[in-house]
Amino acid sequence: MSSFADLPLGSADPKPFIDGADLVVMKHPGSRYRRLRLRLEEGTPELPFQPQATVITSAIPGEGKTTTATNLALAYSEDRTRRTLLVDGDLRRPSVSRYIAPRPTIGLSEVLAGDASLDQALIEISDSRLWVLPSGAPSPTPTELLQARNLGAIIAELRRRFDRIVIDAPPTVLFTDAAVLASHADGALLVVRARTTPTPLIRRARASLAGTNVFGAVLNDVVFSVVDRYYDRYDENLPGGYAYARRHDTPS
Repeated sequence: MSSFADLPLGSADPKPFIDGADLVVMKHPGSRYRRLRLRLEEGTPELPFQPQATVITSAIPGEGKTTTATNLALAYSEDRTRRTLLVDGDLRRPSVSRYIAPRPTIGLSEVLAGDASLDQALIEISDSRLWVLPSGAPSPTPTELLQARNLGAIIAELRRRFDRIVIDAPPTVLFTDAAVLASHADGALLVVRARTTPTPLIRRARASLAGTNVFGAVLNDVVFSVVDRYYDRYDENLPGGYAYARRHDTPS
């Protein structure tokens, strides 16, 4: 774990997160993203350790992976004894920067290319224990940039500085970027939108992460039954509900 005497410099001027409807952790004490955080921290038979670095990906765009990654990072950052980092690892269509104003112009792309240092790219979020590493400028060759030799060294340095790292990665059926990022992380979570993502694409997404420790799936945009709502009444009005599915050897 990192020490408080070894704080990352990051931006000299901490920035607030722009309040958005999808940042439910900031509004609802009973947010299910906190339960996801607890599941990752407490472990399961399939996940007997606490991951320090977790990649969040999905099969296709529009399944809520960025919302999941951002809310999970916010939930982690509520522990004031630890430092949390949210990384925008989508160098194609970055989304995390929409929560920061003005939008950052330096990020992971520039660090990978050697045009900026981590300290220049890291942004501290005000009144929190959360930092953000934006994606930077979209890259014309993102896979090649992520496959650069210094990615492993960058992730290793981030592990030294931060206690929890959440990485938002591109959809894994379309691109290999998520698998590249996951090879430097402890594992991945697959975000699936209920009633939307075709089962064959879920299987392809799981297969594309072969060799990666897939912790499980986050079933996003779940519609709960009356019985579910009775037992989950404290946060039944939350938008964008999710369910957490533990990993199985054969995805269904």
